[in-house]
Amino acid sequence: MKEGLCRKWIFVLTAVALMIATHQSGAAPELAGRAGIVTGTVSVESAGGRRTLEAGDSVFVGDRLITAQGSSAEVVFVDEGRMKLAADSDLEITGYSYGPDEKTRQGLISLAYGRVRFAAGDLEQFGEKRFRVLTRTAVVVSSGDADFIVSLDRERARDEVCRDGLVSALCLGNSVVVIGLEFPGNPAVLSSQMISRVCGPNMPAPPRFATPAELSGILADLDRIGNTRTTPMRYSWP
Repeated sequence: MKEGLCRKWIFVLTAVALMIATHQSGAAPELAGRAGIVTGTVSVESAGGRRTLEAGDSVFVGDRLITAQGSSAEVVFVDEGRMKLAADSDLEITGYSYGPDEKTRQGLISLAYGRVRFAAGDLEQFGEKRFRVLTRTAVVVSSGDADFIVSLDRERARDEVCRDGLVSALCLGNSVVVIGLEFPGNPAVLSSQMISRVCGPNMPAPPRFATPAELSGILADLDRIGNTRTTPMRYSWP
């Protein structure tokens, strides 16, 4: 059983690597979504240079989004899922493919540091709807319409124990899986209101229910970013 799980998650991580390789192959950037409400200064770095993100701007696969202190942004993906970036966050939209006719969605976000909330769109009829958030030491995987938060505390990188940073994952709806990159055969499965952490290159901590104080602290500023509804925003896509 454990060997089977190991093979399964090695396959997942291999798929992540393939998505990264595809992104780096030089193909023309694909539309990933558009910016919703933007507060303060949010920068976008891409092959075309650096620009300031404004509400309504298109964002593409390969774009790196960086929020300054006191700044935040919401991105509405082409499948109508949403991503909320808290202040002092840095991530790349490494891969995003959406096939409404084939009923598939594949997403890959590479989080360098900061805190981000993800709320998938309503893809109940889709056969493939995997969404991954990759950090230096762990990957958080959602295979359904989950609502979850991933954070990476770069200050912990100075700590000898958490030298590669402290990754935290909080599931708010449905379920997600937390996989330590060094221990793919020992994932932590989180259901609603559960949290797990990965300290440096270690196994994920056993999942547990977050305390009310933890929930309040984690959600405090994220709930004020962009659209406050829990249902996805809708755009008319070209």
